[in-house]
Amino acid sequence: MKKTVRKTQTKSTDETQVLSEELRASFVRFIEYHPATRLSLNLRKMILEFLQYDGAIKASYLNDLLFDLEGLFELLDTIQAAEVVNYEKQ
Repeated sequence: MKKTVRKTQTKSTDETQVLSEELRASFVRFIEYHPATRLSLNLRKMILEFLQYDGAIKASYLNDLLFDLEGLFELLDTIQAAEVVNYEKQ
């Protein structure tokens, strides 16, 4: 199995991140079949409905869930922005 190596600059140190070809292919396939805009919108609707109708605001795990979903939404927004830029370049 081949590995894709990408160097990223962080605030404190240089790090090398390794992403296997299989994992990279899985991300690409996921993005192709699950449009970021649609997925992001549906997840946002789902969490809001969950909070409104199930009274889950007092659930102990909610802070972690909201933090994780916020990160996921940021990733989906970045994917969508990249898709728009790539489309405009074509």
